[in-house]
Amino acid sequence: MKEINKTKNISKKNTLVEKEYDQKFANVALDSQGTNKRTSWLAEMKYKAVGFNHFRREFFDRFPLIGYSLKRIFFAIITLLLAICVIFILLRLVTPDDIYISDIDINKLKILPGTPEYNNLLEQRMKIFGVYGSIWTQLGTYLRNIMPFIKKTIIVNSAFNSVTGELVGDKITTFFYLGVVFSTAVAQPGELVTEIFSRAIPYSFAFGSIAVLLAYVIGVPLGIIAAKNKERGVDNTINAGSIIFLAIPPVVLVVGIYLISINVFYAHGLFSSGTFDTKFWPVFAIFLMITPPIVINTRRYVIDEMTADYTKFALSKGMTSRYIFYIHIFRNAGIRIFRLLPTAFVTTIFGASIFAEQNWAIPGMSKFIVSGVGNKDSFVVMGYILLTATAGIITSLLADIIMAVLDPRIKLTK
Repeated sequence: MKEINKTKNISKKNTLVEKEYDQKFANVALDSQGTNKRTSWLAEMKYKAVGFNHFRREFFDRFPLIGYSLKRIFFAIITLLLAICVIFILLRLVTPDDIYISDIDINKLKILPGTPEYNNLLEQRMKIFGVYGSIWTQLGTYLRNIMPFIKKTIIVNSAFNSVTGELVGDKITTFFYLGVVFSTAVAQPGELVTEIFSRAIPYSFAFGSIAVLLAYVIGVPLGIIAAKNKERGVDNTINAGSIIFLAIPPVVLVVGIYLISINVFYAHGLFSSGTFDTKFWPVFAIFLMITPPIVINTRRYVIDEMTADYTKFALSKGMTSRYIFYIHIFRNAGIRIFRLLPTAFVTTIFGASIFAEQNWAIPGMSKFIVSGVGNKDSFVVMGYILLTATAGIITSLLADIIMAVLDPRIKLTK
């Protein structure tokens, strides 16, 4: 009976929407009969707006989960753009202009600061990098450069021609431009940010993904064991160990593992040595940082399902505890556990792995955020923030998809 009433309400709602749409279409049609071109254009726009609204309502009614995910992505992109604007302005306010010619030996060119030649060189260089003019002009140029659907022609490997007094370089065409490196502490000055990121991401991806997989393979079973032995010795031991490792600051934990690996196990301390030690111990350090939250959350989720009403009802019906656990409890708890896997993956690559990469000198993404902030390399910092935020938006969408796939109660159309 409820389903019949629900169907009638939906049918009535669609009928009202169609009537409203037809009425607005009729009004638009009457307006478009005029001879005034402006009135006809406005009437056509009204008609298109009405049609778009009708299609949007119908789509969101049929696919509510897709609509919800699209709304989340839309507002996440708006938030990202606002954050980029604020951070770009703050970085430009604290970044001195002479950093944009730091890779040019002005002493060798016999150019003194404050002279017309120096000002001309600085002006040309800032125009190439898109940081010349008012702060709003610079912000607009940067936003245009990071839009992947707009083709840009940029100049790289620029050099100063002492004869003509102008900058010359190589012109390249690209759809995505994050700027160039200025500081030698980050990379070779003048190198594209996208190129240094493309070389570093595989290292961070390899170490982070292995650590996350190990954390789930070991952490989830430990959480289940603790939940099944609630308030017993096994549970207290696992829970206490997880809390202890969670309470240790990441820097202290990683440095401690680093010193133990060198002084106790006589492992190499630099990743460039290429030994197994310099690959195992960084993964182990990252593993110890991210596993405790997985163990604690798994324990909590499983206990929540074990104390739920449907579990008690199943036990009263005579079902075995083993069947109830693997068919009902773990299945429902697993949905909440594994939907966080994409988020854990991104936070590990761009977060927890920073400390391990710094100690073992792994050429991953960590050095860019640390060296970029320390040396006020604005394009590197902005590129890192943009990359991590974009990855966060993608993982948010993946989490919704995983929820729809794992949970049979959730459908894209219901």
